[in-house]
Amino acid sequence: MLRFAIIILFSVLLCGTTPAGNLDSLDGKGEWKYFNISNCGIPTNCIRCVLEDKNGKYWIGTWDDGLLGFDGKIWTAYNTSNSPIPHNSVYCMIFDKKGNLVLGTFGGGIAFFNKKNRWKIYNSRNSGLPNDWIYSIAQDKNSNYWIGTYSEGLVFFDGKKWTSYNKYNSILPTNKVTSIYIDRNDNKIIATAKELMFIQNGNWKTQKEMKIDSDEDAIYWISAYNEDTLLMCYKFGSLVIYDGKNFKRFNKSNSSIPLEGYYSICSDKNKIIWAGSFVEGVVRFDGKQFVLLNKDNSGLKGNMIFSIFVDTKNNKWFSTFKNGICIFNEEGVRLN
Repeated sequence: MLRFAIIILFSVLLCGTTPAGNLDSLDGKGEWKYFNISNCGIPTNCIRCVLEDKNGKYWIGTWDDGLLGFDGKIWTAYNTSNSPIPHNSVYCMIFDKKGNLVLGTFGGGIAFFNKKNRWKIYNSRNSGLPNDWIYSIAQDKNSNYWIGTYSEGLVFFDGKKWTSYNKYNSILPTNKVTSIYIDRNDNKIIATAKELMFIQNGNWKTQKEMKIDSDEDAIYWISAYNEDTLLMCYKFGSLVIYDGKNFKRFNKSNSSIPLEGYYSICSDKNKIIWAGSFVEGVVRFDGKQFVLLNKDNSGLKGNMIFSIFVDTKNNKWFSTFKNGICIFNEEGVRLN
């Protein structure tokens, strides 16, 4: 219902567009586009995450002003003053098997939002959710939800019953669960503020039991690279390519990578790897060469990158902490 949203109309042509400029590492190819409070009327420049639905509509979670919907022309804003969203800090999002947009908020619990503008809220007061600060959400093949919290561990929700796993009742090494990935075989990979945990066929395994030799803590993002290979990144250290057997870390001691410490990592349709740091910009890796992109040598407007999302048109969406959304595509940015 439109009374639950603020509709912002604008022409996409008004938003900032520029060629790649002096980004010599990409041979000057590509186009950048920008969305911020000055050129398209979005309510904040602090962007946390982006998703695209099956109809090509984009959903943007902000750090401090709720949820934004964007169909290529019209922005729709949902916040605590005009909708039932429980908190204005949207930390993570997924689409579940029913097509609901499931939001993990940083202080308001979990919100389910469907195409009919209906909301369902779960928090520590009305459900078995032990914590309202949600870091990560995933759904398994049986439609169960796995939820990572900021300080109360991992939560399993089958739609009716809530089960909490923490460092006191399981082998979780810490109660801060930063990322959850579920592979095509329904194996769960749980990233924490310390080491990785694995759930395979219902059995919990440590990274030592999985023969992963790493002394680093705090993987903050896990994403698919191909069918059997994952990308991971440490908040304070390496990038990782993991094929289930080989846990290959890239850092300054063993590669030409220009920086260490990342918040997010993903790959595009050409299998180029992109990793965002929260201080120094973005690292691009084509399998041979590492290139650092920042506000001085590329179209990035800021170096504080919360997350990176690649849409169905191979646009790279860089969510920045203070500089809005920066979008890049080697073949030109294409929106609906």
